[in-house]
This record gives sequence, C-alpha cells and structure tokens, in this order.
Amino acid sequence: MNEKERLLSILKGKDVDRTPVICPGGMMSACTTEILEDIEGNHNLDYKTMARASKKIYTRTGFENYGVPFAMIAEAEPLGAKVQIGNKLIEERVIEYNSSPLEQIMKDYSVIPKNENRMNVVLNAIGELKNSSVPVIGNIMGHISTATSAVDPLVILKMLRKDPDRVYSFFKFINNYLMEYARESINAGADVIVISDPTATGEILGGKNFSKFAAPLYKEMIDSIHSLNVPVIVHICGNANTIIEGLNSINADGYSFDSVVNMRHAKSLLKGRLMGNVSTQLLHTGEKDKIISITKNCIDSGVDIVSPACGLSMATSIDNLKTMTDYVKRGIK
Repeated sequence: MNEKERLLSILKGKDVDRTPVICPGGMMSACTTEILEDIEGNHNLDYKTMARASKKIYTRTGFENYGVPFAMIAEAEPLGAKVQIGNKLIEERVIEYNSSPLEQIMKDYSVIPKNENRMNVVLNAIGELKNSSVPVIGNIMGHISTATSAVDPLVILKMLRKDPDRVYSFFKFINNYLMEYARESINAGADVIVISDPTATGEILGGKNFSKFAAPLYKEMIDSIHSLNVPVIVHICGNANTIIEGLNSINADGYSFDSVVNMRHAKSLLKGRLMGNVSTQLLHTGEKDKIISITKNCIDSGVDIVSPACGLSMATSIDNLKTMTDYVKRGIK
C-alpha cells in the first residue's frame, strides 16, 4: 500500500498492511526550527515556501503525509485579531484580540476563505502538494478556538453561562466560514481534514457545555465534509475523559487525543479510529529507548494511526521524530 491508500483505508475501517504514522499539521505541526534551517522565504506567508517545508517534513522526519498550515491564526486573523508573524524559532501567535461586540464583528467581517490572505496561501499550498501517493491533510481550527483567538477567551467563556444564545450565534457565524474553508481545502486537493479545537477540552468546557456548544457544530461541519467523500479527524487537547462518549454524536472518522488520555479506555467507548498519542514532551526531550517504548505502548493500546499527542515544540529534533516513525515503519501492528 502507498501512504495515501494506507491512511484512507484505515479511516474507512479497512485492514491495512501496517499502522500509519503521521503529523497532520496545523496545531500539530512538525515544522520545527531544524526543518526550517535552510528554507528560504516565509513558510507562513508564501504558498510555495509552505509547500517546500511540508515536503521537507515528509522526507526528513518519516511522517507519511503533507500537512498545512503551520500556525493557528489563519481562521482568526480575518476577524480582526492582530498577529505576530512567526519565524524559524517561534510560531505565529495572536498579540491583540478584537474588543468589539460580537454583533459588530459579525457585521464588519464577512469571511470568504479564498479571498483571505492566509487561508488563500494554505489553499494554494494544498494545490501545490496534491499528488497520487502521499496524503495531503488540510487543517481547520475549530469554532471555539477560533472564537477565543479572535476575542478575549475570558469574554467568550463567561458568555457560555451568562449569554449562551449570543455566543452560540457567534460560534455559528464562525462555523459557517470554517465549513467553506474545509470545502475549499478539499477542492484544492486535501485528502483528509483535521479539525483541532484546543480550547474545547473537557477541562475548560466540561461535558455539558461541550455537548451544547461544541458537538452540534462539529457534526454540522463533519456532515458537510462527508458529503464530499472526505474523512475527518478531530483533535481534542487536554484531559478529554469527560467528553469522550459524547464524541460519538459528531460522527468523525478518527479521534486524536493528548497524552493524558488512556487510549484503551477511549477505544472502548468510541466508534471511530484513534490517532495519537505519543507525548510531545517526550519527543522534545526524551531518550530514544523511551520514545520507542511509548510508541509501542500506543500501538498495543489500540491506536490506529500513530501521531504526536499535540503540538510539537519548535526545538524538537528530527532525530527524535525519526525514532518514532522508523519504529512504526518496521511493520509492527
């Protein structure tokens, strides 16, 4: 099987020759400082540079996919958030929130993904990467994390209790253009969509708020993506134990969890495939024997796709990442 066939088959529940090993991109990017050392141009602003960096990740680390983008600002910047452009040492980040009322933001900012600078860079990079053998993964930030990147998180989280209908309307507004972004990514050539929503962890939202504010809009997006015959993986950060069972309602093809989640337990509750969850702290600082041990434990725990558990440090070494990918590629199921 080639890498695209292997990943798509496992997400469809079919048998494969061995476990795939990927790093999807987005908030879970392997575009580290070492990868970027000899990359000319800005890998966040120029689509050809973004594509070159994606290909270098593939050839140097052993991850079996191309994944873009490399920072979590493309979805929030069009809502008036100010960002600091990243470089070879640090990722891009939001430095100033939009302080306008939510209704004013929805009135002032009509987001059309293909017309937005950063989103268009990503879409063009996907088109540049499109091929027949290596899966191209498009990454979308979930509506709650997009909202809390554009607007002060404390404002949004307080509104969940004090003004739920108003904040839900804002989430819906965001989700509508995120769905369009996903569709445009697929039209450009994405084989898989990964939705990452780090603010939507059970530790922050709790089970009740997750079911009310997160799950229904995830399902709406996933149904839209499935209508185009493309699989979806959802990544949730932190301790997701309070929300795991509720994830079945969103009908994703795969679920990705942080290293604190017991994957045997998650597998016993979920219908979809599991992705993860090798500790990113370990991949940053750990010894090779320990990386191999934890990777083996993930596979033994029933993980269907091996991947870092969350966002990688920019200082993570290529050598440590290859320790993980080389072990998986030896063909151990």
